[in-house]
Amino acid sequence: MSKWKIVADSGCDYRQLANLAPDTEFISVPLTIQVGEQAFVDDASLDIDHMMEVMEASKSAAGSACPSPQAYQAAFVGAENIIVVTITGGLSGSFNAARVARDMYIEEHPNVNIHLI
Repeated sequence: MSKWKIVADSGCDYRQLANLAPDTEFISVPLTIQVGEQAFVDDASLDIDHMMEVMEASKSAAGSACPSPQAYQAAFVGAENIIVVTITGGLSGSFNAARVARDMYIEEHPNVNIHLI
């Protein structure tokens, strides 16, 4: 079990963080980009060039979806102290999803500390 986790939605634009303190882990929770009928998960496997080609060829506007509370909960597992960084609540539901995840997770793990930024 790591003592600390830094959890961020992929809007933070980091896939990994170097030079973390011992017992600290970084997890990126992916947003989803919707272009027409295609959904692209913003993780390490995302082919940005292909997504951009689809966007340029599409007549519909692209949209995004925030991570689910379950995705945040999965990222919380194994840490005693968690700092969560999300896109502003005014632009995305990501902060609210992280808040819901925190509340549900703390019910089952009352000794875990989770701080949302």
